[in-house]
Amino acid sequence: HPYIDSYIDGVRSGNIPASKELKQVMDVVENKLDNKDVFVDHKKIDKAVDLIFRYFYKLLDWELFVLALIHCYYKSTDMVVFDEIFIMMGRGNGKNVFISPVAWYLTTHYHGIKGYNVDIIANAEDQAMVSFNDIYEMLEDTWQKSKNFFYKTKQQIVNLRTKSYIKYNTSNARTKDSKRTGCLIFDEVHEYEDWDLIKVFTSGFGKRKHSRTFYITTQGYVRGGVLDELLDLSRQILSGE
Repeated sequence: HPYIDSYIDGVRSGNIPASKELKQVMDVVENKLDNKDVFVDHKKIDKAVDLIFRYFYKLLDWELFVLALIHCYYKSTDMVVFDEIFIMMGRGNGKNVFISPVAWYLTTHYHGIKGYNVDIIANAEDQAMVSFNDIYEMLEDTWQKSKNFFYKTKQQIVNLRTKSYIKYNTSNARTKDSKRTGCLIFDEVHEYEDWDLIKVFTSGFGKRKHSRTFYITTQGYVRGGVLDELLDLSRQILSGE
């Protein structure tokens, strides 16, 4: 897809400034997609971009790249190619601005899975609510039209057609049943000192069709925690270990 190809070309040519790790990402992505069993769903990619532009905003090149990668599948097993996506970037670069419309889109019938529930998780409630509130405010602004497709409260947003919900959660969440979750979004993982919260939500996770997990974060001050382990694992993946 052009959003994938143009980003890879931009990084490799130097037109898109990139770290060593980001250049390695291009190799990993290309190797994964250079598989005859992989299907890139152009129709869903283009529809997702169109919807997000209409209801939210125009996406940047890196956002288009990741959104396209979300729609890569193995034909033989109907599994997603990239079922875990880790995004770390500096403050103010728009990781929540990206994940909010993605979470919203995944609940729609255009994504095409009924009961594709999205749980947003963070250590603190104000952080867990960032993306949820982005979606809530968009629905408020477009309510004349959106009320035909969504039900909303300050705690939960539900797509009326797919029955998929969006919720925010913290370590104090009353229920952490991930058996019905299609997508987990762990926000600001640099604040997680250990894996306890993640384990609670990922136990039993993955039973929904096309389940995905996103880890989004800025760099932080907690050393030896979840972020350092994710960075370590990422480096091993990127180096082919």
